[in-house]
Amino acid sequence: MGHRKASAPHRSSLGYRRVRARRIIPAPRAWQEYEGAPKLLGFLGIKAGMTHCIYIEDRPRSHLANREVTVALTCIETPPIVVFGLRGYSKTPYGLQIVADLLTTETKEELKRRIKPPKKYNFEKIKKKFESHLKEIVELRAVVHTQPFLTGMGMKTPQIAEIKIGCSNIEDGYGYGISLLGKELLIRDVFKAGEFVDTIGVTKGKGFQGPVKRHGIKILQHKSKGTKRGVGSIGPWTPSRTMWTIPRYGQMGFHIRTEYNKRIMQIGSDGTQIVPKGGFVKYGLVKNNYVLIKGSVPGPKKRTIMLREPMRKAPQPEKEPQILFISTKSQQG
Repeated sequence: MGHRKASAPHRSSLGYRRVRARRIIPAPRAWQEYEGAPKLLGFLGIKAGMTHCIYIEDRPRSHLANREVTVALTCIETPPIVVFGLRGYSKTPYGLQIVADLLTTETKEELKRRIKPPKKYNFEKIKKKFESHLKEIVELRAVVHTQPFLTGMGMKTPQIAEIKIGCSNIEDGYGYGISLLGKELLIRDVFKAGEFVDTIGVTKGKGFQGPVKRHGIKILQHKSKGTKRGVGSIGPWTPSRTMWTIPRYGQMGFHIRTEYNKRIMQIGSDGTQIVPKGGFVKYGLVKNNYVLIKGSVPGPKKRTIMLREPMRKAPQPEKEPQILFISTKSQQG
């Protein structure tokens, strides 16, 4: 900008897609490469609210090491998820493509609110067909559905997602997946306290906003022509086009966002020990298993959150933190 006496920093970030999420259930674009005994690499929960706790800081290089520290916590209620299908993917020049599907014949009645199960389904025949494709399958995923009707949020229709089965070889993963068909899984079967996870969710929607709120640009002086809450110039005469880097109005919020390496502080089954008096505002009581995550998590209350095995190296050794106190003070005054 030649007319400026001093340079100005670029407003807003160009590293995010600011479009509405296609689905309210977050679908990870990638999964961790896993070697070891077969296990699920993710779990689904429902964001309930936030509280805080006091724990002993166990990061050895922290200047607060071995001292009492207060941190914010996000409570995610995790009712059991049900595995009702398997899906195999093969690698092609166009990316992963579905090769075979396998559904269980024992499904919960509530699942009919979301999908229509086939009336005539020969399980053994489809199973043999699935096994014939094992050599070309490079990734196995479990098709699961949530059980929100077990919570107090009033939702009856289950939500469906795919979660990768981590395994050293496909045969072992397939045997593990078959053993899970039609069964419920708890959060303790997948994660443990002290582990790090990636949280994926759809953020709170804020609708159609202008560039001042959306990108944080400067409001022009009161004598400006045309507008004050807009960009001074959206582009030069030559080339006569508006570049994609110009901050413009558009959708704000309701985006898929991933936060990496969020620590699990506690996994519990008795919500009365951590729920504030009167329940979480706009959510209520926690009636199922729950997870306490250190820090914040994207999305408003009652939104489904995907917990995934971390894609990046954990910042510290994974061990269960020593929590001294969890606040249950009423959030309603």
